[in-house]
Amino acid sequence: MTFNKPVIKVFLIVLLAAVTLLTGACSTTTSYKPSTLPSRIAFSSDRDETVHIYTMKPDGTDNRSTSNDPGTLDGLPAWSPDGKEIAFTSNQADDYDIWVMNEDGGNRIRLTDTKGEDSWPRWSPDGSKIAFVGERGDTEGNKSFEIFIMDPNGENIRNLTCSEEHEVQPGAEHAHSHAVRWDSCPTFSPDGRKILFASNRDDATRPVLYIMDTDGSNQQKFGWPFEIDGTDADWSPVTNKIVFCRGSAARGEIWVMDGGSPFPLLTAKKITDNIDNNCNPVWSPDGTQIAFVSDTYGNDDIFIMNADGTSVRRLTYEKSNERHPSWR
Repeated sequence: MTFNKPVIKVFLIVLLAAVTLLTGACSTTTSYKPSTLPSRIAFSSDRDETVHIYTMKPDGTDNRSTSNDPGTLDGLPAWSPDGKEIAFTSNQADDYDIWVMNEDGGNRIRLTDTKGEDSWPRWSPDGSKIAFVGERGDTEGNKSFEIFIMDPNGENIRNLTCSEEHEVQPGAEHAHSHAVRWDSCPTFSPDGRKILFASNRDDATRPVLYIMDTDGSNQQKFGWPFEIDGTDADWSPVTNKIVFCRGSAARGEIWVMDGGSPFPLLTAKKITDNIDNNCNPVWSPDGTQIAFVSDTYGNDDIFIMNADGTSVRRLTYEKSNERHPSWR
């Protein structure tokens, strides 16, 4: 049987359109408006014998702490799109919840008040929603980590992933018969319609990237029919590129791929390649640079590099651990 060229062309066009719909690939349309405030990087650090959030200029100077309370742990900061607030997780009320504050640490407002740890907040591009990760359990003591979404004032909280405890596959090497199932590291697409996240729902030892609508529907592996292992993803609202981490907990590498491609895995490129552990990558506001964490010098420090992995520069030099940068 033979096919003429016009028939083949039509078939390929239809196939490409179908795959694009199934992958959830997004256009570059976005309601994102970059902050007009001076650029700063927020990060968590244990330099003062507890964990607090600091901010600094992108050249590593002008370090400022947002708290001097030795009894409170703050971490996982995320700048609001307008750059006026920082969402973060804190144990200020004796349980880890999501809070927001001004960049100087003032006007701290608690957004969640639930049993279990709430962490990893991420703003939608237009600032109308905050996605976060919540630890939940059932009456039998099983735990899972779910992705939730809420209004920026803490109202209308909804569980998007509603997962059950993940059962370890036979033959897997674990100390217990079950492992905690988790969905984590949410990041919004440029148009604010999708949430990309990492999940171990299929394999407790190997997280892969999933995508869903912001109401929790249409959950599927990102880039289907391919599978993309990784975590710590950050989706740039400017370039529609996705930066993420692949590898083990002891040695990760930073990768970048095209979030708008129908086959994003085929565009994936590793931009770090060393014996160090590289993780927590985030985009600069203009999408030209990436901040990330590396243990090159023994402890975790904040580095920045160009979007192609060139011109790596160290920003922090304390004998402490700096993690989870967020760039305004």
